[in-house]
Amino acid sequence: MKKNYSFIFLLFTIFLSAQNKVLDSLAVVLSQTTNLPKRTQLLNKISDSYKTSDPNAMQKFANEALELAKKTNNTKEEVLAYQNLGTSHIILGDYRKAIQYFDLTEKKLTGLNRTDQEIQEILAKTFGSKGIIYSEQNNYSLALSNDFKAMKIYEDTRNEVQLSKIYNNIGVIYQSIDDNDKALYYFLKSYVLQKKVKAASLGAVCSNIGLIYLDKNLPEKAKVFFDEGLNEFRKNPNPRDLGELYNSLSQYYISKGQVEKAKAYLLKAEETFKSIDDKFGLSDTYLFLGRIYFNEDRLDQSLELANKSLAISKDLNLPETNVKSEELLSRIFDKKGNVKQALIHLKNYSTEKEKLLKTENAKERIKTELNFEFERQKIEQKEKTDREKMKWYFGFFMLMIILTGIFFFFRNKEREKTILLQKQLAEFQHKALHLQMNPHFVFNCLAAISSFIMQNDKEEAIKYLAKFSKLMRLTLDFSKESLITIDKEIESLKNYLELEQLRFNRKFDFKIYKDPLIEDDTALPSLLLQPYIENAVIHGVVPKEGKGFIRIKFEQTKESLICEIEDNGIGIETSKKLKENSVNIHKSMAMDISQKRLETLEKLEKKEVNLTIREIKRPDGAVEGTRVFLELPLEYIKN
Repeated sequence: MKKNYSFIFLLFTIFLSAQNKVLDSLAVVLSQTTNLPKRTQLLNKISDSYKTSDPNAMQKFANEALELAKKTNNTKEEVLAYQNLGTSHIILGDYRKAIQYFDLTEKKLTGLNRTDQEIQEILAKTFGSKGIIYSEQNNYSLALSNDFKAMKIYEDTRNEVQLSKIYNNIGVIYQSIDDNDKALYYFLKSYVLQKKVKAASLGAVCSNIGLIYLDKNLPEKAKVFFDEGLNEFRKNPNPRDLGELYNSLSQYYISKGQVEKAKAYLLKAEETFKSIDDKFGLSDTYLFLGRIYFNEDRLDQSLELANKSLAISKDLNLPETNVKSEELLSRIFDKKGNVKQALIHLKNYSTEKEKLLKTENAKERIKTELNFEFERQKIEQKEKTDREKMKWYFGFFMLMIILTGIFFFFRNKEREKTILLQKQLAEFQHKALHLQMNPHFVFNCLAAISSFIMQNDKEEAIKYLAKFSKLMRLTLDFSKESLITIDKEIESLKNYLELEQLRFNRKFDFKIYKDPLIEDDTALPSLLLQPYIENAVIHGVVPKEGKGFIRIKFEQTKESLICEIEDNGIGIETSKKLKENSVNIHKSMAMDISQKRLETLEKLEKKEVNLTIREIKRPDGAVEGTRVFLELPLEYIKN
């Protein structure tokens, strides 16, 4: 059957109206343009617009464009002019001149930038056009060689529209040498892309696929594609390919034993082919109809159609149709009882069969060559795919190395930061211990004990000395630990406050409250709260007239330990005015170190620590004392 190329140039009257409008508008622009490069470009566009209607006009404008392109050294437009001239000669059937112009196009393109996508597209179109010419001349090796070159460019540029067409053309070549498996492979690739881009030539591809399934004795699969092809031709008319589809559908219905439907489609095919004077398609139509009439014993009609088919096939040099027509004629005359004519056509059949055998042998040789080429293409494609995979693998591997490097770099930075914070925390803890046991506090405690002894108050002296020694022991024990349990902290604070009560002659009372929900192993940083308690005693309740009171409360939320220290002292502002410099210096250092410990702890644990210190005021604005609110992340002592 006829080859259905996607690049073939047909003269469809349906496009003439729209085409004339385009040509008229281009002609108007050309008449108003004096710029030579612009005129050259317009002449090439006008030439290209004539390819569906007038190849002679196409040549005229292409030659004018070529002349201007050479005059202005415009290589790109010169190449397009050569390509238009080559295309016009394909339409006129002068393949020799067409090849000459396409060779010139290819030669000129070698001097241009091969990375330019537009140049690559022109080169691919040149290869595709040469592929059509060589295929029409039955030079299938050269046809495939050029089509594969075009295919590679279109794959690289991801031009799915043109790629769908070149896949179809490669399939036609394999179909021409009866290699239906490879033909189907490329037709299906073309089909997928043409559906994706909604190509106008999808009907021809469906027809090609259906015909192969019919040859493979898969009529139901064939019918699906035939029906889709019919639907596509209704949207995008193509008389020649539609006639071929009618022929194919007739063979489907013959395989199903539905002769009347087969005959109806053949009559449609005859009408369609006659409308465009396509003798090639008519040769098959007449042969198929002749066989049907022979089986119906309508021998005269069968004889007439067989002779018509034979005449066309001889005129077009179609060996396979010659054989089939001669065979049918021999059977007709034999059935008519005309032995002489039956023998003549039988002899002709044998002669044509030998010619066809030679053609088939040639096809087998070509098939072997093309199989080699196909395998080479598959190997190249596999190597290309493997290279792409290796690039991805290598890229992924390098990315993983970089990410791993970044991970270890930042992890080491985090380690260094953590170690530094731990070091700072230890330093602040040491300073807190130093301030807790500062000479001023120790001296005051010893002076108080000495006073009790001098007053012969041995009981108070012993009590004070016991509490003082216990506080020193607890402080030294806590200095070894970064965390202590809340019960030990309460014990230490209670001991310290009792010492201060003795020292200041019961100037204040205190109460420590612990929420029963707090677990025994709940912990907090050692020596952290003492500076705030000391501040409440020295700067809050001791300067106050009358008796003071300090309340310490520990509560727990879902994620935090809450510590509150309240006193009914003189308040923050009044305390500042007293300017007790020596104690202020000690207090300022202790508070500053505690603040830095909290900041360091927050960075180390990556959890928020909240500290607020504010005055407690009555509704009338009078100060009632100071409140310290400290929220720490919940931690536990691990056994």
